[in-house]
Parts: sequence; structure tokens; C-alpha cells
Amino acid sequence: MFKNFFLIAISALVSLGVVEIGLRLFDPLNFEPHISRKQANVPLVNSENFFCVGGPNRRSPHDIVYSRETPNQSYFEFRNATVTFIEINEHGFRGDFSSDDDKAQIIVLGDSFTRGTLADETETIPALLSMWSDDSHFVNLGTGGHGTLQHALTYEEFKDQIPHDIVLMFVFNRNDLVDNVRFRKWQDNPSTRSQNPTFVQRVKRAVGKLYVGKLILQFKQALFDRELYPSVPTETEQALFFESLRDLTQSIKDQGARLIVLSLPDISEFIGEDTVTFRDDPIGYADATRALIAQGADEYGYTYVNLKPVLVKFSEDLGIPTSSLFGSPDHHLQELGNFAVASTVAQLLQDEGVSVFDPDVEFVDRTRFDPSNVACP
Repeated sequence: MFKNFFLIAISALVSLGVVEIGLRLFDPLNFEPHISRKQANVPLVNSENFFCVGGPNRRSPHDIVYSRETPNQSYFEFRNATVTFIEINEHGFRGDFSSDDDKAQIIVLGDSFTRGTLADETETIPALLSMWSDDSHFVNLGTGGHGTLQHALTYEEFKDQIPHDIVLMFVFNRNDLVDNVRFRKWQDNPSTRSQNPTFVQRVKRAVGKLYVGKLILQFKQALFDRELYPSVPTETEQALFFESLRDLTQSIKDQGARLIVLSLPDISEFIGEDTVTFRDDPIGYADATRALIAQGADEYGYTYVNLKPVLVKFSEDLGIPTSSLFGSPDHHLQELGNFAVASTVAQLLQDEGVSVFDPDVEFVDRTRFDPSNVACP
């Protein structure tokens, strides 16, 4: 019996090894769609980053908001067909907290779209606004994976360190409300998402890096995970969202400042019905989220701006699909999309008498790196 079990185990391992080698050689299911990673001339940490300063952990645990980028590091990030250079300041964010010419400061809250994933230092939304403004510096407090509950807590942490009259918060329609639920579960029981993984969690992560492991995860998601993402916000998502909007608005008012909330659409609102998306009805979920933001504006007294029509008009003017403003397979806004959003925000703030801008008439790609020839500055 032991011999038979041993033979079966060895045969299974050999078979899995053959499948793994075949998947890596031919990649028929496109498990590694990021072309830049295949072109990289440098060794990558977690198949994504090359550190110039700091590393190997891009993110660090945080007692209040779960996690934040590790301070004082710089690295290249390989995604899609591009590579971007990212510098993190002493607080764990991109960009400077103040400008050299003592401009007024405006706080910008948000997730990875605000952080500027897929954008170099010169092409994030806050960086473009700061570059164009004659009298204002936009402080980027964006952190990937954070929801609006974490945005509110981030504001509490830095509101007294950054003199300001205006706060911008970008809400990503796709998953900010889901991120709130995950975060509240961590607040209630930090062991649910430990920053120090157990042995079993480490094994799962290691398996997930294998192509065979990715194949298993795809089957699991197709069979079991779909129901985790309904096509309308759940009662819990709504309650936590309103809690964050209420608390943030009140805290900003206590500082004598003003909040402007801007909703960012997901690429799934612009692609065909034959394409697999995050939700069965992404447009319905996004519309419901926008309605919640509008309701919060009426109840709590902030200004709401829906950015979906802006992106649609911008792409129509250029004669391109709106979906092309987003990257692929990583669906963050590309630098052209950031330019569209920043142009709109600049016009809004100028019309409101908040700041004066001299924006670029057309998109300018000020920084570009070659994935196959990366070198630290």
C-alpha cells in the first residue's frame, strides 16, 4: 500500500511538473500577459518590481489603515507593455508634501488611481495638477487597495500636518465599497488579514505563483467567487460608505476646508458584453454607486463630480474608444486617462476660484522608460 501511494504521489508530482513546464513555455492561457516583464533586463521582485532604493517589500503594515507603501524607496514597476518609475516619500506616498515656491496645498485622497499606477512621477493626476497650477500644490495621499474608510483615516492622520482649504477624494466605482468591507473585517479582527502570514498562507502564496496554481485559482474563481461581487452595493457596503463620507466631511469642515468627491468609472463600463468583467452588471453597480455619492452630497454637503461623461467626451474628441484610456491587462488609467481627469479637475477648480492653471493643450509624455533597458537614475 505504501509503495502504491508513493508511486501515485511521484506520478502526480511529475505530471504537475510537466504541466507547469508546458504552461511556462507556451503560456496558452496567457498567465503572464505583462509584456514588459518578459522584456525586463533586471531581476524582478514578485515578478513586478525592481528596486533602486529600498525593497524587497513595497508595502509595510500600518496599525491604523492596514498597510501603506514603505517610506523612502524608489523602484520600477513593470505592468502591461510599460515600465514606470516610482518614488515614495518619507510618509509612504508619491510626490512631495509641499512645493519649493510655497504654493497653497490641496490634499488628494484615493486609491491606486490617485497613487498613479501605470504613470510615471510626472504623469499622475496630482503631479499634473501641481505642474499646471500657478498657486497650488496637490499632495498625493493615494494608496493602492484602500477604500473610503481608509481615505478618511488617512486624512485624520495628516490633516494637521498639511495646511489646506480644499480636499479632493477620488472614489473608484469598481471596488472601493468592497475594500471598505474588507477593511472593517480587519479592524474587527486583525487576524483575518495578517501582515505576517502563517505557514499555510505562505504555502498558498507560493502555489499561487506557479502556473499550475494560477490555473487552479482561475477554476476556483469561476466556480465560487462570482457571488462575492453582486451587481448592486450590499447594505453593508452602503452603510460603511456613508459612514466614511459622513466622518470625512465633518472632519474637513472642522478644519475649515471643503470636500470635492469625484467618481472614477471602471473599464468594464466601456467594454463589450462578450468580455468577462468584474461583475455581471458593472454599469448597474457603478450607477448605483454614483447615486450613493450624489445622495451623500445632498446629506453631508460636499461637491460631487461624475467623471464618466468627462472620459467619454474626451475619447470621442480624440476618436478613440473610451476603454483605451485604461491599460490592459492592468486596467488602471493610462497616462492619457490621467491627463483627461486632471484637465477636468483643473477647469473645475479654476471655475470655483480655487486656483489658476495653465494646462497642456494636448497630452505630453514627459517621462518614458524602456522595459528592456532599465537603469536607476
